[in-house]
Amino acid sequence: MDPKQLTSFKLAGLRAGHVAQATAQSSSLVRAATKLHQGRKTAKRALKYFFKSLKSPKISAGNKLRVLLHVRGGIGDVCMARIFIQKLRATLPQAEISFSYDTKEVVDLVFPDGLIDRFEPTNYLPQQSDIVLSGCHLLMYDFINRQRVEKLAPHFLPILEQGLDVQAYFKPFAVYSPYLDGQLAEIAVVHGGSRITNLGWFSGLEVHQNDLSTLTLDSATTDNVLKKYDLTHKIYVTIHDGINTRTDTSLGHPTRCWPQAKWMEFANLFKATFPDICLVQLGGSKSHPFSFVDQSLVGKTALADLPHILKKARLHIDGESGLVHLANLTQTPCVVLFGPSKAAYLGYARNTNITAPSCSGCMNISKHWMTQCILGYPPAEQCLASISAQQVFEAVSAVLKN
Repeated sequence: MDPKQLTSFKLAGLRAGHVAQATAQSSSLVRAATKLHQGRKTAKRALKYFFKSLKSPKISAGNKLRVLLHVRGGIGDVCMARIFIQKLRATLPQAEISFSYDTKEVVDLVFPDGLIDRFEPTNYLPQQSDIVLSGCHLLMYDFINRQRVEKLAPHFLPILEQGLDVQAYFKPFAVYSPYLDGQLAEIAVVHGGSRITNLGWFSGLEVHQNDLSTLTLDSATTDNVLKKYDLTHKIYVTIHDGINTRTDTSLGHPTRCWPQAKWMEFANLFKATFPDICLVQLGGSKSHPFSFVDQSLVGKTALADLPHILKKARLHIDGESGLVHLANLTQTPCVVLFGPSKAAYLGYARNTNITAPSCSGCMNISKHWMTQCILGYPPAEQCLASISAQQVFEAVSAVLKN
């Protein structure tokens, strides 16, 4: 075997072992413990709903179908859900659509234009909706008031049944999420699917990875945002080196981040060829400000300002992160570096997607895959480190010259 084939073989072995552990295929003791654990979760959820129902006012049924989507994950997952919501809205134009997520600020960022009717905190009562869908890489119908669906949206029943049929074959993937998300990605890609396509397959709707759901941004607000960050008269490219702020990075270097030395090498190549284009760095608390960029906005930007900054950028350069999925909603082209995440699963055709040549595709094999190389390689030898600055520079140059 050549080195790359051997690496792929190792990862496949590790993934298969993780699946075997998750399903507890041969241990009656583990199966019993798993059943007990699931039973406790079900009972806990039932109690939560019971006490919530005592406090919650009764809502009149009305003549509108009430649909709630509960998304788990990061900003990128909410951005990808926008494409799904757009299809859902087109299918159920008269429905009242609610969106549940950890923070309202993120939902307001992705849905500023009336595509959803309201934000719903995550402690919602399912019975106050007619349809509840929840999940991340896959969606599950958690609650269905079939009588109301039959009355108010009979055309949705075949779609509902198709989604339920697919879900029946993937229940363990929902139970053991996120640990089987990587395996789900492998299955999806083999069958011509992708991250956003999954949302359609598991709901019964037809949704595709490269469908557009462009954010409508107010031009006056955009002008004010650019003025606020001194970007009004600048031609600029944005870069980002960071991950979800809730990710624990104490265990090691984020595996989806390109090494800083590579960024510096790229910046030198870039400024030598494009001296009049500013390199603007974006990022939050998990990003490290670079001294070699023209302008660092790390930790300085309000969340609501990011779409406006990305919209006016000539290009965005990043690892596979939430900002890439946000940029997709502004139609700003991206050059994206893929390591643990699979480009065939999470990439967009309109972007330039670069996959690490030495090793890639290990997402969700282990609990700490975002901060520790599953094969034990140090950061300087991890998959993203094998992408050269020259390779990224050539990709960026091709986009800018076009």
